[in-house]
Amino acid sequence: MNSYLTTGAFSHRKNVIFPFLQNDDKLSLVSALLIAFKSTTMKSFFIFLLILLSLAINAQTTSPDTSKFVLAAKLALDLDGAKHAYHPNNEGIDYNLNGGINQTEATQNRFAKTGNRGYGIAKKLSPDKSFYVGYLQEDGYFVSQTTVYDKTKTEGDPDRYADAEVIPYIAISPMWKNKGIKLGDIAYVIDLDNRKEFAAIFADARNNDNEVEISLALANGLNIPVTTKMTKSYDGKKDVKKFVGVKNNHLKIFYFPHSGDGNGKTPAEIEATGKALMHH
Repeated sequence: MNSYLTTGAFSHRKNVIFPFLQNDDKLSLVSALLIAFKSTTMKSFFIFLLILLSLAINAQTTSPDTSKFVLAAKLALDLDGAKHAYHPNNEGIDYNLNGGINQTEATQNRFAKTGNRGYGIAKKLSPDKSFYVGYLQEDGYFVSQTTVYDKTKTEGDPDRYADAEVIPYIAISPMWKNKGIKLGDIAYVIDLDNRKEFAAIFADARNNDNEVEISLALANGLNIPVTTKMTKSYDGKKDVKKFVGVKNNHLKIFYFPHSGDGNGKTPAEIEATGKALMHH
């Protein structure tokens, strides 16, 4: 495990057999069992006991588990899926090189089929199938892609992907996969430096655990400072602000395997689900 990550798995359960009972209810339970024993046959008594045990187990297993968390102190900024991420004239909030295309490829909107060119941009084959062409939005920006966020949308629709400017997400790296996390699962993040809290969803992917990669929306939600840099468009006519990094605040990330259904959610749904899982 990388040195910047610490995981926790502890148990704070009480009344393991009957977790839905308060301490004052224990005597009532004993009394109920004694009455059942006296007034029924032994067989009926054991059936009654098994029903209570079944209810207890169900109450325990359906309660969200807040004992699983990761401590992260090295962060990376993810801008993929943002509707303003990449632009043929380098007017996006991210460098086109981070989307897998250089200046020539961007201005010509022509990417080679080999070498995984244009990996950050939704694309299609040219009519003669000799190269890729990036999908363009009506305002001229490329359609930036993440893992699929809305399966009902087509490949060229920007709403098919998780918008990093809007959706508070965490990219799934091998570490998260090993913990049973899948696309659409929910997390609840506490910034240990400024005490801000924010719910997040697992979307997009990265192939290493060097950092925990978070979207611009999640960084903003946690009030984590983001580094920017001014540059020029390719034609030199526009000043362009690029988002180039995020401060390494210390985060405590509670994660909830099987809390999603593989589909994306709105920011309001993410926040409501995250709070419900944390404060059950």
